[in-house]
Amino acid sequence: MQGRWQAAIATAILSVAAMMLPPLNYLASGVIALTTLRMGPREGARVVTATLIVFALLAGFLLGQLWVAGLILLSSWLPVFLATLALGYTRSFATALLSATGVGLFIVVLMHLLIPDVTGWWQQIIEPFMATVSEQPGWQLDQVQTQQLTSRLSGMMTGLIAAGVSINAVVGLIIGRAWQSKLYNPGAFGNEFRQLSLGKPVAMFTAVLMILALTPISGTWSLLVDCLAVMLVAFGIQGLAIVHAIVVARDKSKAWLVTMYVLLVIMLPQMVMMLATLGVLDQWFNFRKRSQTE
Repeated sequence: MQGRWQAAIATAILSVAAMMLPPLNYLASGVIALTTLRMGPREGARVVTATLIVFALLAGFLLGQLWVAGLILLSSWLPVFLATLALGYTRSFATALLSATGVGLFIVVLMHLLIPDVTGWWQQIIEPFMATVSEQPGWQLDQVQTQQLTSRLSGMMTGLIAAGVSINAVVGLIIGRAWQSKLYNPGAFGNEFRQLSLGKPVAMFTAVLMILALTPISGTWSLLVDCLAVMLVAFGIQGLAIVHAIVVARDKSKAWLVTMYVLLVIMLPQMVMMLATLGVLDQWFNFRKRSQTE
């Protein structure tokens, strides 16, 4: 809030540090979200541009690779900026979350359109890396198991990359909005987040993807599985909102929330699936309202 270049320098330094500690990238995205929400879209765009300049200088000096700045711009700063614009114009956190989800879905569709055999393409990239790793002391998988792991990763990479972009945009948006609330309107974001609801049409689309992913068709229509990975992020966030709302409504200890986040770290895939399922079902069962009446 002190100025454009202060925000740009903070974002750039956090983004560089994120190469060693990836979660710091969420804070970098949070700075962009905060400046855009508070100062407006034009100043937000200027901060993104200034960040690109500062980061390019740092990347060129430290890494000698200027192209990294463009990669971070497309995968991190630009998606969170677009999601923040959606929040600023619509005043709806659900719309902003769906905008971040749309970015992830766009990545999935674009990759499948540009690369006829996207799984094979990923396999060519992953195989040399796996070959190097398998030669390291302590590697416990044999050649067949290593090949099976490579095949599974190749089939998941598009969805994981797209979901990762969406997660960064959503978490950055949450951080930026929470900072804005804490600075200028304490408590507002908590109420806003706990009321998050993505709507039945999106929930029905996600439910269909979940069902199709359990059928043999998922093996031939990898596009559907990749889209599901992105949608699970969106409804996983709604699942978090539901748990927060129930804990507050029933005046439960914050230890419940701490336990949930610890489990998210330890059992990320399983917890995301459980929270996403909760988020989808909430569109029909309204667990938050039920928790208030029981």
